[in-house]
Amino acid sequence: MYRLFLTGLIAVASTSAFALDWRGNISYELTYFPESSVGTDNWNFNSSFGADVELSHDLADNVFLTFHPFARWDQQDDERTRAGARELLLTTVGDTWEFNAGLGTVFWGVTESRNPVDIINQTDAIEDLTGDEKLGQVMLNLKWFTDSIGEFEAFLLPRFEERTFIGTNGRPFPGINIDTDLTTYESSEAEDNIDFALRWANSFDAWDIGLHYFDGTSRDPVLLPVVTETGAVLAPRYSLLRQVGIDAQGLYGDLAIKTETIHQSGDEIENHAESVTGIEYTLVGFLSPLQENDKLPEEWCTPDVRNPFKRLACNDRMDLGLVLEYLWDQRGTDSNQLFQNDLLAGLRFAFNDTATSDALFGIVQDLDNGATTLSIEASTRLFDSYRLKVFGQQFLNTSDDTVLNAFENESFLQVDLTYFY
Repeated sequence: MYRLFLTGLIAVASTSAFALDWRGNISYELTYFPESSVGTDNWNFNSSFGADVELSHDLADNVFLTFHPFARWDQQDDERTRAGARELLLTTVGDTWEFNAGLGTVFWGVTESRNPVDIINQTDAIEDLTGDEKLGQVMLNLKWFTDSIGEFEAFLLPRFEERTFIGTNGRPFPGINIDTDLTTYESSEAEDNIDFALRWANSFDAWDIGLHYFDGTSRDPVLLPVVTETGAVLAPRYSLLRQVGIDAQGLYGDLAIKTETIHQSGDEIENHAESVTGIEYTLVGFLSPLQENDKLPEEWCTPDVRNPFKRLACNDRMDLGLVLEYLWDQRGTDSNQLFQNDLLAGLRFAFNDTATSDALFGIVQDLDNGATTLSIEASTRLFDSYRLKVFGQQFLNTSDDTVLNAFENESFLQVDLTYFY
């Protein structure tokens, strides 16, 4: 049914005489690991090239087709060298409704560190080290909009996508190989189990609130140790579950309050709750008092100054966001989540310049075992069509953490240069 449905969508597109609206990008990614891995291949540098294209067209009045193919070549990790599609979606809209059919992506969530409510799509763990990138999900999706009682959505998800994992030569290496050939399911239908979800969202004064219910295959597999002829590996096991959850965000001037909470139950999983709750307070133009009170030499802020530190100090448009979040899982150290009793503190810089530059510095502190994860994300536009991104993570004090201990030598720095066309 899955392949037949996608073939039908392509056939519809091919029989229509039309000019596509399209955009895309080509990227080069360089990753550096200062320390040698305990894995099978002790490399320190990796190059990778990626390409994305987003195509769309109006097939008829209020009928749209969206297609988003992608491809990547990776120097070291064979699992990362691939091509596919994240979206192939047929959309029909009416005055108070919208219907989507095909391969699509959906995001739910408001928090910074992790989004436990985001359950429709599978994580593409080898494409993006933050886990923000998702695999396309085959779906039938109906939305109904009202002015008074909010937005309602229903999802029918007829095919499951397995999570991607770092290959045997990939990094950051998780300490033991994950063999997806040994994947098992609780459902007798395996990846053909039909999942469904319902969601309601509405706004109340300063608050945006969403409620959802999901019944189907868990997107987070349990990794079970298995001994094979070649040694010990981890085998993914996908259980069935029911999940109810809420995400909410309240905006009070420069203060944002965010929370996501879920409860999961099932025959193979422990009934439990998870949550991420936090605040973000934005200091708008936080350096402007330096200029207003003449705290800086006048010559620093002239147009011909090239010193980047002086130019930064003279930027009275730059905002600083103070981020604080607490991540909690009722299962404690028995959780299959990496962060189950942790605190995130971060600084978000929005430079509000012509290059739309931004940066986020974060620290996640494990309150159980003392492990610390430092991260940096920054980006800026170069010229008219290029964007430079920097992403890095460092793992500290991992000796007492049974999970993060495997990443002791896996700190890295990644630079990505993307050309948009």
